[in-house]
Amino acid sequence: MSIEVQRIVKTFGSFTALNGVNFRIAPGELVALLGPSGSGKTTLLRIIAGLEIPDSGTVLFDGLDVSSRKVKERQVGFVFQHYALFRHMTVFDNVAFGLNVRPRRVRPSQEAIKLKVFELLKLVRLEGMALRYPSQLSGGQRQRVALARALAIEPKMLLLDEPFGSLDAKVRKELRQWIRELHDKLHMTSVFVTHDQEEALEVADRIVVMNEGKIEQIGTPDEVYHHPASPFVSHFLGSVNLFHCRLEGGKILFGNAPADSGKTEGKQEARNATVYIRPHLLDIEYSAPANGNYFRAKVKSINAAGPLVRVELTTEWDALVQVEISHERYQYLGLKKDAAVFAIPKEVKVFTEDYSI
Repeated sequence: MSIEVQRIVKTFGSFTALNGVNFRIAPGELVALLGPSGSGKTTLLRIIAGLEIPDSGTVLFDGLDVSSRKVKERQVGFVFQHYALFRHMTVFDNVAFGLNVRPRRVRPSQEAIKLKVFELLKLVRLEGMALRYPSQLSGGQRQRVALARALAIEPKMLLLDEPFGSLDAKVRKELRQWIRELHDKLHMTSVFVTHDQEEALEVADRIVVMNEGKIEQIGTPDEVYHHPASPFVSHFLGSVNLFHCRLEGGKILFGNAPADSGKTEGKQEARNATVYIRPHLLDIEYSAPANGNYFRAKVKSINAAGPLVRVELTTEWDALVQVEISHERYQYLGLKKDAAVFAIPKEVKVFTEDYSI
């Protein structure tokens, strides 16, 4: 099932949560609504589900306007951040709940419900826990029960609101890998809300980056990470070093050092610009390269714990810069604190007042 939202506006008093939002999700896609708190992502998810009514705009499922339909008429499965399980019910009864409360004329038989529940518990890898209560489960297990309950009603789409937000980091990573595998099995159109950039980049087919009630960019994880459409996207998606520079005759001026941007030929006017460079896209040398981008710096600190070595530099204009290099590169350089070095960007993203270059 496809989902399309057109010109969605939603306000709460004087606060505008959504301001003319438009996008389309293709059938079978897993899409992340990504943004900081207050960006409008949860409000948008609830409008798709029918839990909130927009002030204006349209919601379409497979091209059909469902804006006036109630929640139960939209046939969506909704998974909340805090599970919303019934504490007095067993895992089996929680999963079966949506089937048991159906009107008698469309309610499956108890045998059919039992088969369905155990089929879903096997799918979410909880088949041996049917008689346990939520209090006897871990956070990750409870979230899988909530997912099984949402799937029990055979929804046409799955909506998840910060599904991993209340879990610890290790469980969160395991669960998001599992939900990606589950989606690949079911091929159900799915939308999940998150403020975790790594989560969105790892799980989603496409990402809708939101900020202050508007969409900043829509694209694949590769597109939004490597080709950000705005300064906000570049800064929000992962660690980044920010430089306030000047563009003059095709050159980027890092402090006092000129560097060729490679993308400003023919533009001779001087302009202010902001340059974004991710830590892993900076290298370190003891001598200046013959040509290309570089600036002078001094090693302030080194943290070699983890898969990459994190080096903090102080530039010649007294700014702090983060660099990530491999352990092999670190050993080769023999870096020491206070060493004078040259920082060499491998890739830069330049934004001027009229945005990217």
